[in-house]
Amino acid sequence: MSPKTHSPTSPDLAFSRRSFLQQASVAGAVLAALPVDRVAHAAAGAGPLKLALVGGGGRGSGAANQALRTEVNLKLVAMAEIFPDIANKTLSNLKAQHPDKVDVPQERLFIGFEGYKQAIAACDVVILATPCTFRPAMFEEAVRQGKHVFMEKPVAVDAPGVRRVLAAAEEAKRKNLKVGVGLQRRHKPGYIETVKRIQDGALGQIMYARTFWNMGTARAMQPRDPAWNELEYQLHNQFYFAWQCGDIHLDMGLHNIDVINWIKGTYPVRAMGVGGAEVRRGKEAGCLYDHFSIEYEYADGTRLFAQNRQIPGCFNYVAEAAHGTLGSVEMLNDRNIFNITGPNAWKYELEKPLINPYQKEHDDLFSAIVQDTPYNEAERGALSSMTAIMGRMAGYSGKKMEWDEALQSERLLHAPITSLQDAAPVQPDENGVYPLPIPGRYEAI
Repeated sequence: MSPKTHSPTSPDLAFSRRSFLQQASVAGAVLAALPVDRVAHAAAGAGPLKLALVGGGGRGSGAANQALRTEVNLKLVAMAEIFPDIANKTLSNLKAQHPDKVDVPQERLFIGFEGYKQAIAACDVVILATPCTFRPAMFEEAVRQGKHVFMEKPVAVDAPGVRRVLAAAEEAKRKNLKVGVGLQRRHKPGYIETVKRIQDGALGQIMYARTFWNMGTARAMQPRDPAWNELEYQLHNQFYFAWQCGDIHLDMGLHNIDVINWIKGTYPVRAMGVGGAEVRRGKEAGCLYDHFSIEYEYADGTRLFAQNRQIPGCFNYVAEAAHGTLGSVEMLNDRNIFNITGPNAWKYELEKPLINPYQKEHDDLFSAIVQDTPYNEAERGALSSMTAIMGRMAGYSGKKMEWDEALQSERLLHAPITSLQDAAPVQPDENGVYPLPIPGRYEAI
Protein backbone atom coordinates (compact mmCIF):
# COMPACT_ATOMS: atom_id res chain seq x y z
CA MET A 1 0.00 0.00 0.00
CA SER A 2 1.45 3.35 -0.98
CA PRO A 3 1.21 6.02 1.71
CA LYS A 4 -1.02 8.91 0.83
CA THR A 5 0.49 12.33 1.25
CA HIS A 6 -0.83 15.78 1.81
CA SER A 7 -2.09 18.30 -0.67
CA PRO A 8 -0.69 21.82 -0.63
CA THR A 9 -4.03 23.33 -1.60
CA SER A 10 -4.49 24.81 1.87
CA PRO A 11 -2.28 27.80 2.71
CA ASP A 12 -2.23 26.49 6.29
CA LEU A 13 0.92 24.37 6.28
CA ALA A 14 0.17 23.12 9.78
CA PHE A 15 -3.06 21.64 8.46
CA SER A 16 -1.18 20.07 5.56
CA ARG A 17 1.35 18.60 7.95
CA ARG A 18 -1.35 17.11 10.19
CA SER A 19 -2.99 15.63 7.13
CA PHE A 20 0.28 14.07 6.02
CA LEU A 21 1.01 12.65 9.47
CA GLN A 22 -2.35 10.90 9.51
CA GLN A 23 -2.13 9.62 5.95
CA ALA A 24 1.49 8.39 6.15
CA SER A 25 0.97 6.43 9.34
CA VAL A 26 0.80 3.07 7.56
CA ALA A 27 4.18 3.48 5.87
CA GLY A 28 5.70 4.85 9.06
CA ALA A 29 4.44 1.84 11.00
CA VAL A 30 6.04 -0.49 8.47
CA LEU A 31 9.38 1.26 8.83
CA ALA A 32 9.13 1.28 12.60
CA ALA A 33 8.40 -2.44 12.68
CA LEU A 34 11.62 -3.34 10.90
CA PRO A 35 14.61 -4.29 13.08
CA VAL A 36 16.95 -1.44 13.95
CA ASP A 37 20.53 -1.87 15.09
CA ARG A 38 20.66 1.39 17.05
CA VAL A 39 19.97 5.10 16.82
CA ALA A 40 23.09 7.08 15.95
CA HIS A 41 24.64 8.85 18.89
CA ALA A 42 24.82 12.62 19.05
CA ALA A 43 26.99 13.22 22.07
CA ALA A 44 30.05 15.33 21.36
CA GLY A 45 32.08 13.46 23.98
CA ALA A 46 31.36 9.95 22.72
CA GLY A 47 34.35 9.81 20.38
CA PRO A 48 34.40 10.75 16.70
CA LEU A 49 31.21 10.49 14.74
CA LYS A 50 31.57 7.78 12.12
CA LEU A 51 30.76 8.89 8.57
CA ALA A 52 29.90 6.71 5.56
CA LEU A 53 29.80 7.83 1.93
CA VAL A 54 27.40 6.13 -0.48
CA GLY A 55 28.18 7.20 -4.03
CA GLY A 56 31.69 8.39 -4.81
CA GLY A 57 31.16 10.58 -7.86
CA GLY A 58 31.83 14.30 -8.02
CA ARG A 59 29.03 15.40 -5.70
CA GLY A 60 29.67 12.57 -3.26
CA SER A 61 33.35 13.43 -3.11
CA GLY A 62 32.51 17.11 -2.62
CA ALA A 63 29.94 16.44 0.10
CA ALA A 64 32.33 14.17 2.00
CA ASN A 65 35.06 16.80 1.77
CA GLN A 66 32.70 19.43 3.17
CA ALA A 67 31.52 17.13 5.96
CA LEU A 68 35.12 16.46 6.98
CA ARG A 69 35.79 20.22 7.02
CA THR A 70 33.18 20.87 9.69
CA GLU A 71 34.36 21.54 13.24
CA VAL A 72 32.82 18.29 14.45
CA ASN A 73 34.97 15.35 15.56
CA LEU A 74 34.30 13.17 12.52
CA LYS A 75 35.95 10.31 10.66
CA LEU A 76 35.09 8.68 7.32
CA VAL A 77 35.02 4.95 8.07
CA ALA A 78 33.05 3.32 5.24
CA MET A 79 32.14 3.76 1.60
CA ALA A 80 29.80 2.12 -0.91
CA GLU A 81 30.11 2.52 -4.67
CA ILE A 82 29.15 0.52 -7.74
CA PHE A 83 32.45 0.99 -9.57
CA PRO A 84 35.78 0.17 -7.83
CA ASP A 85 37.81 2.68 -9.86
CA ILE A 86 35.57 5.56 -8.80
CA ALA A 87 35.66 4.43 -5.17
CA ASN A 88 39.45 4.19 -5.08
CA LYS A 89 39.94 7.55 -6.78
CA THR A 90 37.58 9.30 -4.37
CA LEU A 91 39.13 7.69 -1.30
CA SER A 92 42.61 8.60 -2.48
CA ASN A 93 41.61 12.23 -2.99
CA LEU A 94 39.84 12.48 0.37
CA LYS A 95 42.74 10.89 2.22
CA ALA A 96 45.16 13.35 0.63
CA GLN A 97 43.02 16.25 1.90
CA HIS A 98 42.13 14.75 5.30
CA PRO A 99 44.85 12.21 6.20
CA ASP A 100 43.75 11.94 9.84
CA LYS A 101 40.02 11.76 9.11
CA VAL A 102 39.80 8.95 6.54
CA ASP A 103 40.00 5.35 7.70
CA VAL A 104 38.34 3.10 5.11
CA PRO A 105 40.12 -0.26 4.89
CA GLN A 106 39.14 -2.74 2.19
CA GLU A 107 36.78 -4.53 4.56
CA ARG A 108 34.72 -1.33 4.85
CA LEU A 109 34.76 -0.52 1.13
CA PHE A 110 31.61 -2.08 -0.28
CA ILE A 111 31.24 -2.51 -4.04
CA GLY A 112 27.90 -3.26 -5.70
CA PHE A 113 24.26 -2.31 -5.54
CA GLU A 114 23.64 -3.69 -2.04
CA GLY A 115 26.81 -2.37 -0.42
CA TYR A 116 25.05 0.72 0.91
CA LYS A 117 23.37 -1.38 3.60
CA GLN A 118 26.73 -2.45 5.02
CA ALA A 119 28.19 1.05 4.76
CA ILE A 120 25.21 2.46 6.65
CA ALA A 121 25.60 -0.21 9.33
CA ALA A 122 29.19 0.94 9.95
CA CYS A 123 28.40 4.63 10.58
CA ASP A 124 26.57 7.22 12.64
CA VAL A 125 26.00 9.60 9.71
CA VAL A 126 25.68 8.71 6.03
CA ILE A 127 26.02 10.83 2.90
CA LEU A 128 23.73 9.60 0.10
CA ALA A 129 25.10 10.87 -3.20
CA THR A 130 24.31 8.20 -5.77
CA PRO A 131 22.09 8.99 -8.77
CA CYS A 132 18.88 10.20 -7.18
CA THR A 133 16.82 7.34 -8.58
CA PHE A 134 18.31 5.18 -5.80
CA ARG A 135 17.70 7.75 -3.05
CA PRO A 136 14.33 6.58 -1.64
CA ALA A 137 15.48 3.02 -0.91
CA MET A 138 18.76 4.20 0.60
CA PHE A 139 17.09 6.85 2.74
CA GLU A 140 14.59 4.28 3.99
CA GLU A 141 17.47 1.98 4.94
CA ALA A 142 19.36 4.72 6.77
CA VAL A 143 16.26 5.62 8.76
CA ARG A 144 15.54 1.95 9.47
CA GLN A 145 19.05 1.58 10.87
CA GLY A 146 18.70 4.78 12.91
CA LYS A 147 21.36 6.90 11.19
CA HIS A 148 21.61 10.63 10.54
CA VAL A 149 21.59 11.52 6.85
CA PHE A 150 22.82 14.06 4.36
CA MET A 151 21.27 13.34 0.97
CA GLU A 152 21.80 15.14 -2.26
CA LYS A 153 18.91 16.56 -4.21
CA PRO A 154 16.67 15.57 -5.87
CA VAL A 155 15.44 13.01 -3.39
CA ALA A 156 13.49 10.99 -5.98
CA VAL A 157 12.75 10.90 -9.71
CA ASP A 158 9.06 9.95 -9.59
CA ALA A 159 5.98 10.19 -7.38
CA PRO A 160 6.27 6.72 -5.81
CA GLY A 161 9.81 7.62 -4.75
CA VAL A 162 8.64 10.92 -3.27
CA ARG A 163 6.00 9.13 -1.20
CA ARG A 164 8.63 6.74 0.15
CA VAL A 165 10.85 9.65 1.17
CA LEU A 166 7.96 11.47 2.85
CA ALA A 167 7.07 8.41 4.91
CA ALA A 168 10.71 7.82 5.89
CA ALA A 169 11.04 11.50 6.79
CA GLU A 170 8.26 11.16 9.34
CA GLU A 171 9.92 8.08 10.82
CA ALA A 172 13.22 9.99 11.00
CA LYS A 173 11.49 12.68 13.05
CA ARG A 174 10.06 10.06 15.38
CA LYS A 175 13.57 8.66 15.91
CA ASN A 176 15.08 12.13 16.38
CA LEU A 177 17.37 11.65 13.38
CA LYS A 178 18.87 14.69 11.70
CA VAL A 179 18.43 14.93 7.92
CA GLY A 180 19.99 17.44 5.53
CA VAL A 181 19.12 17.82 1.84
CA GLY A 182 21.45 19.41 -0.70
CA LEU A 183 19.39 22.48 -1.54
CA GLN A 184 22.20 24.80 -0.54
CA ARG A 185 20.42 28.06 -1.40
CA ARG A 186 18.53 27.54 1.87
CA HIS A 187 21.88 28.03 3.67
CA LYS A 188 23.18 31.02 1.73
CA PRO A 189 23.00 34.32 3.66
CA GLY A 190 21.90 36.34 0.62
CA TYR A 191 18.90 34.10 0.04
CA ILE A 192 18.05 33.84 3.73
CA GLU A 193 17.94 37.63 4.19
CA THR A 194 16.12 38.24 0.90
CA VAL A 195 13.43 35.64 1.53
CA LYS A 196 12.91 36.98 5.06
CA ARG A 197 12.33 40.49 3.69
CA ILE A 198 9.88 39.19 1.10
CA GLN A 199 7.97 37.19 3.71
CA ASP A 200 7.91 40.31 5.91
CA GLY A 201 6.10 42.16 3.10
CA ALA A 202 8.81 43.97 1.13
CA LEU A 203 7.12 43.09 -2.18
CA GLY A 204 3.54 43.26 -0.97
CA GLN A 205 1.38 40.45 -2.31
CA ILE A 206 3.30 38.19 -4.70
CA MET A 207 1.56 38.10 -8.08
CA TYR A 208 3.95 35.95 -10.08
CA ALA A 209 7.49 34.61 -10.05
CA ARG A 210 9.99 33.56 -12.71
CA THR A 211 12.87 31.10 -12.54
CA PHE A 212 15.60 30.32 -15.04
CA TRP A 213 18.29 27.68 -15.38
CA ASN A 214 19.23 28.35 -18.97
CA MET A 215 22.70 27.26 -19.98
CA GLY A 216 24.72 25.32 -22.52
CA THR A 217 25.69 21.68 -22.14
CA ALA A 218 26.09 21.05 -18.42
CA ARG A 219 28.42 18.07 -18.50
CA ALA A 220 30.43 16.23 -21.12
CA MET A 221 29.14 12.79 -21.97
CA GLN A 222 31.57 9.97 -21.29
CA PRO A 223 32.33 7.98 -24.45
CA ARG A 224 31.50 4.30 -24.51
CA ASP A 225 34.09 1.94 -23.17
CA PRO A 226 34.02 -1.30 -25.18
CA ALA A 227 34.14 -3.21 -21.90
CA TRP A 228 30.89 -1.67 -20.66
CA ASN A 229 27.47 -3.14 -21.20
CA GLU A 230 24.51 -0.83 -21.84
CA LEU A 231 23.65 -0.40 -18.17
CA GLU A 232 27.24 0.47 -17.25
CA TYR A 233 27.33 3.05 -20.03
CA GLN A 234 24.17 4.69 -18.75
CA LEU A 235 25.36 4.62 -15.14
CA HIS A 236 28.56 6.41 -16.19
CA ASN A 237 26.38 9.08 -17.83
CA GLN A 238 23.72 9.56 -15.18
CA PHE A 239 22.94 13.16 -16.12
CA TYR A 240 21.98 12.14 -19.66
CA PHE A 241 19.30 9.63 -18.67
CA ALA A 242 16.06 10.74 -17.05
CA TRP A 243 15.61 7.48 -15.17
CA GLN A 244 18.66 8.46 -13.09
CA CYS A 245 18.53 12.26 -12.83
CA GLY A 246 14.86 13.00 -13.50
CA ASP A 247 15.64 15.23 -16.53
CA ILE A 248 16.90 18.81 -16.45
CA HIS A 249 13.75 20.40 -15.02
CA LEU A 250 14.22 18.31 -11.87
CA ASP A 251 18.00 17.97 -11.80
CA MET A 252 18.83 21.67 -12.22
CA GLY A 253 15.53 23.56 -12.06
CA LEU A 254 14.73 22.17 -8.62
CA HIS A 255 17.09 24.70 -7.01
CA ASN A 256 15.15 27.63 -8.47
CA ILE A 257 11.72 26.14 -7.85
CA ASP A 258 12.58 25.44 -4.22
CA VAL A 259 13.38 29.13 -3.68
CA ILE A 260 9.90 30.16 -4.84
CA ASN A 261 8.26 27.45 -2.73
CA TRP A 262 10.32 28.80 0.19
CA ILE A 263 9.08 32.33 -0.45
CA LYS A 264 5.48 31.17 -0.77
CA GLY A 265 5.63 28.80 2.20
CA THR A 266 3.67 26.22 0.22
CA TYR A 267 3.64 24.24 -3.02
CA PRO A 268 1.82 24.61 -6.36
CA VAL A 269 -1.53 22.94 -6.96
CA ARG A 270 -1.10 22.39 -10.70
CA ALA A 271 1.28 22.71 -13.63
CA MET A 272 1.15 22.91 -17.40
CA GLY A 273 3.77 23.63 -20.04
CA VAL A 274 5.99 22.43 -22.82
CA GLY A 275 9.31 20.70 -23.32
CA GLY A 276 11.28 18.85 -25.92
CA ALA A 277 14.64 18.04 -27.47
CA GLU A 278 15.46 20.37 -30.35
CA VAL A 279 19.26 20.12 -30.36
CA ARG A 280 20.10 17.22 -28.06
CA ARG A 281 19.29 14.49 -30.55
CA GLY A 282 20.95 11.64 -32.34
CA LYS A 283 23.38 8.91 -31.43
CA GLU A 284 24.99 9.15 -27.99
CA ALA A 285 22.74 12.08 -27.03
CA GLY A 286 21.21 10.30 -24.09
CA CYS A 287 17.55 10.33 -23.17
CA LEU A 288 16.70 13.85 -21.98
CA TYR A 289 14.85 16.94 -23.09
CA ASP A 290 16.99 20.01 -23.69
CA HIS A 291 14.32 22.57 -22.74
CA PHE A 292 11.23 23.02 -20.57
CA SER A 293 8.91 25.96 -19.98
CA ILE A 294 6.44 25.22 -17.20
CA GLU A 295 3.72 27.36 -15.62
CA TYR A 296 2.86 26.51 -12.03
CA GLU A 297 -0.18 27.76 -10.15
CA TYR A 298 -0.39 28.11 -6.37
CA ALA A 299 -3.66 27.90 -4.45
CA ASP A 300 -3.87 31.69 -4.06
CA GLY A 301 -3.53 32.24 -7.82
CA THR A 302 0.17 33.13 -7.82
CA ARG A 303 1.92 31.88 -10.96
CA LEU A 304 5.48 30.62 -11.32
CA PHE A 305 6.97 30.54 -14.82
CA ALA A 306 9.95 28.18 -14.80
CA GLN A 307 12.40 27.85 -17.71
CA ASN A 308 15.14 25.27 -18.14
CA ARG A 309 17.40 24.93 -21.17
CA GLN A 310 20.65 23.17 -21.99
CA ILE A 311 21.56 24.20 -25.53
CA PRO A 312 25.00 25.55 -26.50
CA GLY A 313 25.34 28.93 -28.19
CA CYS A 314 22.36 30.57 -26.47
CA PHE A 315 21.89 33.32 -23.89
CA ASN A 316 22.64 31.88 -20.45
CA TYR A 317 20.76 32.99 -17.36
CA VAL A 318 20.35 31.35 -13.95
CA ALA A 319 18.15 33.34 -11.58
CA GLU A 320 14.98 33.65 -9.56
CA ALA A 321 12.64 36.65 -9.64
CA ALA A 322 9.38 37.52 -7.91
CA HIS A 323 6.98 40.37 -8.58
CA GLY A 324 4.51 41.79 -6.08
CA THR A 325 2.13 44.69 -5.61
CA LEU A 326 4.91 46.81 -4.04
CA GLY A 327 7.99 45.80 -5.99
CA SER A 328 10.16 43.08 -7.46
CA VAL A 329 13.22 41.03 -6.56
CA GLU A 330 15.98 39.51 -8.66
CA MET A 331 18.26 36.83 -7.18
CA LEU A 332 21.40 35.71 -9.02
CA ASN A 333 23.13 33.02 -7.02
CA ASP A 334 26.44 32.82 -8.89
CA ARG A 335 26.93 36.60 -8.84
CA ASN A 336 25.69 37.10 -5.26
CA ILE A 337 23.18 39.69 -6.44
CA PHE A 338 19.97 40.09 -4.42
CA ASN A 339 18.08 43.29 -5.31
CA ILE A 340 14.63 44.45 -4.22
CA THR A 341 13.05 47.36 -6.10
CA GLY A 342 10.08 49.53 -5.18
CA PRO A 343 9.32 51.54 -2.02
CA ASN A 344 11.20 48.96 0.05
CA ALA A 345 14.23 48.98 -2.24
CA TRP A 346 17.23 47.12 -0.87
CA LYS A 347 20.45 45.53 -2.05
CA TYR A 348 22.20 42.73 -0.26
CA GLU A 349 25.62 43.66 1.09
CA LEU A 350 27.89 40.68 0.54
CA GLU A 351 28.97 39.07 3.79
CA LYS A 352 32.65 39.04 4.72
CA PRO A 353 34.19 36.56 4.82
CA LEU A 354 32.15 34.96 2.05
CA ILE A 355 30.16 31.96 3.27
CA ASN A 356 30.15 28.89 1.04
CA PRO A 357 26.60 27.47 1.13
CA TYR A 358 27.83 23.99 0.19
CA GLN A 359 29.95 24.07 3.34
CA LYS A 360 27.31 25.82 5.45
CA GLU A 361 24.70 23.12 4.84
CA HIS A 362 27.08 20.58 6.38
CA ASP A 363 28.07 22.91 9.21
CA ASP A 364 24.39 23.32 10.08
CA LEU A 365 23.59 19.62 9.90
CA PHE A 366 26.53 18.45 12.00
CA SER A 367 25.94 21.21 14.54
CA ALA A 368 22.39 19.91 14.96
CA ILE A 369 23.67 16.35 15.36
CA VAL A 370 26.16 17.30 18.07
CA GLN A 371 23.83 19.70 19.88
CA ASP A 372 20.81 17.41 19.40
CA THR A 373 18.56 20.13 18.03
CA PRO A 374 15.66 19.46 15.62
CA TYR A 375 16.84 19.27 12.01
CA ASN A 376 14.97 17.55 9.20
CA GLU A 377 14.94 18.94 5.65
CA ALA A 378 13.57 15.76 4.08
CA GLU A 379 9.90 16.76 3.80
CA ARG A 380 10.51 20.07 2.08
CA GLY A 381 13.18 18.46 -0.11
CA ALA A 382 10.66 15.81 -1.15
CA LEU A 383 7.84 18.27 -1.82
CA SER A 384 10.01 20.62 -3.87
CA SER A 385 11.30 17.57 -5.76
CA MET A 386 7.67 16.62 -6.39
CA THR A 387 6.97 20.14 -7.66
CA ALA A 388 9.63 19.74 -10.34
CA ILE A 389 8.50 16.17 -11.09
CA MET A 390 4.95 17.46 -11.66
CA GLY A 391 6.35 20.05 -14.07
CA ARG A 392 8.29 17.39 -15.94
CA MET A 393 5.15 15.26 -16.15
CA ALA A 394 3.33 18.22 -17.70
CA GLY A 395 6.12 18.83 -20.20
CA TYR A 396 6.42 15.18 -21.19
CA SER A 397 2.68 14.63 -21.60
CA GLY A 398 1.48 18.02 -22.79
CA LYS A 399 -1.30 17.74 -20.21
CA LYS A 400 -2.26 19.85 -17.22
CA MET A 401 -1.14 18.13 -14.03
CA GLU A 402 -2.98 18.47 -10.72
CA TRP A 403 -0.88 18.08 -7.57
CA ASP A 404 -2.96 15.38 -5.89
CA GLU A 405 -3.19 13.30 -9.05
CA ALA A 406 0.51 13.69 -9.80
CA LEU A 407 1.59 12.83 -6.26
CA GLN A 408 -0.56 9.70 -6.20
CA SER A 409 0.77 8.49 -9.57
CA GLU A 410 2.08 4.93 -9.54
CA ARG A 411 4.24 5.45 -12.64
CA LEU A 412 7.87 4.51 -12.03
CA LEU A 413 10.60 5.75 -14.35
CA HIS A 414 12.21 2.31 -14.24
CA ALA A 415 12.02 -1.13 -12.69
CA PRO A 416 14.33 -1.93 -9.75
CA ILE A 417 17.99 -2.51 -10.62
CA THR A 418 20.03 -4.87 -8.48
CA SER A 419 22.93 -5.94 -10.69
CA LEU A 420 25.16 -4.64 -13.46
CA GLN A 421 23.85 -7.55 -15.49
CA ASP A 422 20.30 -6.18 -15.42
CA ALA A 423 18.85 -4.72 -18.60
CA ALA A 424 19.20 -0.94 -18.88
CA PRO A 425 15.85 0.85 -18.36
CA VAL A 426 16.01 2.42 -21.83
CA GLN A 427 17.48 0.88 -24.95
CA PRO A 428 18.78 2.59 -28.10
CA ASP A 429 17.35 1.70 -31.49
CA GLU A 430 19.38 0.18 -34.30
CA ASN A 431 20.91 3.61 -34.99
CA GLY A 432 21.99 4.15 -31.39
CA VAL A 433 19.23 6.70 -30.71
CA TYR A 434 17.28 6.60 -27.44
CA PRO A 435 13.50 7.11 -27.34
CA LEU A 436 12.09 10.34 -25.91
CA PRO A 437 8.67 11.09 -24.40
CA ILE A 438 6.28 12.46 -27.04
CA PRO A 439 3.78 15.07 -25.77
CA GLY A 440 0.23 14.05 -26.56
CA ARG A 441 1.20 10.38 -26.41
CA TYR A 442 3.15 10.07 -23.17
CA GLU A 443 1.07 8.86 -20.22
CA ALA A 444 2.42 10.68 -17.17
CA ILE A 445 0.07 9.16 -14.59
